[in-house]
Amino acid sequence: MNFDCVFPSCDFKCNNVEEIEFLNHLKEEHSDELLKISKKENMSIKAVEMITTSNSSVFINSN
Repeated sequence: MNFDCVFPSCDFKCNNVEEIEFLNHLKEEHSDELLKISKKENMSIKAVEMITTSNSSVFINSN
C-alpha cells in the first residue's frame, strides 16, 4: 500500500509498504496525538489507528 501520513507535522510518505509498517510508524511517532484524539473523541486507540491508517492511504494513478 501507499501511505502519506495525515499529521501535518509529519513528512512520512512511502509506497509499497505493508499496513503493519505504517501502524508501527503511527505508534512510534504519533502515540501522543493518537491518545489525544482517542480521549477527545471518546474512541479506542485501535479505532483512531484504523481511521488514521485509512485516511493516510493513497492511491497512485497508474495511467
